[in-house]
Amino acid sequence: MSDTQWPSQQLQIVGTLRDPDVYEPGFEEHHPKGTRYESAEAPVSVKHFPYNRCDVFSCDQCSQHVLRYTEFGGYYVDPRGRRITAVLIDRN
Repeated sequence: MSDTQWPSQQLQIVGTLRDPDVYEPGFEEHHPKGTRYESAEAPVSVKHFPYNRCDVFSCDQCSQHVLRYTEFGGYYVDPRGRRITAVLIDRN
């Protein structure tokens, strides 16, 4: 989700999933059931992309937690986010 879908001014940072000892996290994804990272059913694995680049935010309006990171492409910068769904957290 972008800032237009969930405005930054509603979000307060509460933590990070980034490893402070890793300067440049990898891009390896974790999809044991064949999903992709944009899939609603994709697992959340802290050791894998994009979660190894995420900060954790709480919404001031609904108290829901969101994982956010910035996608960098050739000519664009795209803030992305995902609501945290506890059943999708993969501890592997």
